[in-house]
Amino acid sequence: MTSLNKITTFYNGRFGAMPEYFPKEAPFPNLKLSIVIPSYEEQLEGILKSLGHSKVSDSNEVEVILVLNHSETSEQSVRDFHAKQYSNYHNTNLINGVQVLCIQAFDLPKKKAGVGLARKIGMDAALNRFATVDHDGLIVCLDGDCEVSTEYLTILLKCEKAKINGLSIAFEHDVNSFDIQRNKQIIEYEIFLRYYVHALRSSAYPHAFHTIGSSMASRASAYAKIGGMNTRKAGEDFYFLHKLIPQGKFYDLTTATVFPSARVSERVPFGTGRAMMEMNAGTKDFETLYNPKTFRDLGILFFDEADALFGLSLKDLPKSFVTFLNESGLLKQFEDLKARSKDSTQFRKNFNHWMDGFKVLKYVHFCRDNFYPNLPLEQALEGLFGFKNQSRKGLLEELREMDEKSTFSYF
Repeated sequence: MTSLNKITTFYNGRFGAMPEYFPKEAPFPNLKLSIVIPSYEEQLEGILKSLGHSKVSDSNEVEVILVLNHSETSEQSVRDFHAKQYSNYHNTNLINGVQVLCIQAFDLPKKKAGVGLARKIGMDAALNRFATVDHDGLIVCLDGDCEVSTEYLTILLKCEKAKINGLSIAFEHDVNSFDIQRNKQIIEYEIFLRYYVHALRSSAYPHAFHTIGSSMASRASAYAKIGGMNTRKAGEDFYFLHKLIPQGKFYDLTTATVFPSARVSERVPFGTGRAMMEMNAGTKDFETLYNPKTFRDLGILFFDEADALFGLSLKDLPKSFVTFLNESGLLKQFEDLKARSKDSTQFRKNFNHWMDGFKVLKYVHFCRDNFYPNLPLEQALEGLFGFKNQSRKGLLEELREMDEKSTFSYF
């Protein structure tokens, strides 16, 4: 049994793969790229047309898996909609020849039904299809309301040949096609997303990448080794990637782009759709950003030259961090890290693993609520990156340029 087969067999037994949902059609022997798209009552013409216009030299190296999903309590109209889509799309080809397969993830348990479970079903299917052809390919995640750049497939196939574990793929929302208010909201939301990642990078946090479900990819073996996708109804991408990123060989992909929709959505508690809905309702805004002082405190913990962290006492650490440890019940864990680390090198490795993306986000929110209140958007951007006052669209363009010039890009 080959390595990927062994890994996949172990994964299936331990992490609950559901082969009853997997496509029956055999994968092409030279499959390299499996693109998984969870879809709940989505109009899929746009993404399939976009993928069809994406260049590919050998269409048999790529497949698209649509995970049509709904819960056991879904209305008949949803069931009929998905049944029709299955009939229309299953085992068809895009205009570039890429095969489309559909998974009928119908009548899922109400408690678990959602985007996390749908992604897991599709990604588990992709893993097993790669094991069938004995090739450790790339599992790529998209959403049904996106479009992609014309070079998307070509560049991902180049990435597949490289020895990488995962990718955060460039994204851009459309900020020009709506009314003035909606465009303003989208701009502010995307500024918030990009600011957070670059603020973390300014503090030398080693695992600072965008965590967007429609813009990520994982090596099949890496996917299996970290236990695959979780079944969260929202935030599944954040938790998945923050297990994948610390494995190493994870990069930004800046030469292919995903264009997510900026529609309003009530279906999930996070993400663009929810953000748009809450901004419309006046219950949330992104006109303020995390205070730069938070990331300066965070930097004391992560800058390489601060490896004296191993030898520092609590009184030498930022007050915000010590208070966070105390009030979050994490102080003993932090002290145990030191106790079991023989030197600063081992402590740095242990600390970077322990202070994961979830703890960092909790710490940032703790600082916001107890030490450093959010600042107006323009003030935060100037304080951290030196951006001068200009239009918010101009500020967004500067952040996009920072992403394009990412030093974490492999290609």
